Amino acid sequence: MPFIGIVSKENDSNFIKNEINKNVKTNKFEVININKKSIENIKNIKFDILVINEDIEELLKNSKYLEDIISKSYYVIINSDIKSNISLLKSIETNIITYGFNAKSTVTISSIKEENTMICVQRSIKGINNLIEEKEINIKIEKNNVNKLYNVLVIFTILEIYGEKLKKI
Repeated sequence: MPFIGIVSKENDSNFIKNEINKNVKTNKFEVININKKSIENIKNIKFDILVINEDIEELLKNSKYLEDIISKSYYVIINSDIKSNISLLKSIETNIITYGFNAKSTVTISSIKEENTMICVQRSIKGINNLIEEKEINIKIEKNNVNKLYNVLVIFTILEIYGEKLKKI
């Protein structure tokens, strides 16, 4: 069972967890929200995937454990639209996947039309048992989830790494 750690607001973390569980067919994931209160309790967990969905500069200042968690994670999926996270990329020596709306992100959104969103993988990603090649994929997103596009990119990336498909959110 893959362990996924998410550094984000609790409601974003819960949204990601719920949507992953709705879309998954063969894998079962254990998703853990990481915040100031929980970081010391999970310092010894080795995450398969660590998602950094918010500015972690403050967390890094207050806790040495987060650096250890990042360095032990197999994949680090990081929001590259947050400027302070960009400096963190230089010090990580693991599989880094960036996401966001900027042109340099590994996974980004190329177009949004009503309920259809095109997600673009701009560089190949080595998945668990697969290679995710450069591609564009159309995802149906319900109107109430359109404001959660960063979370959609995270969900898409996690599912692709494990060979699962995101059909609709």
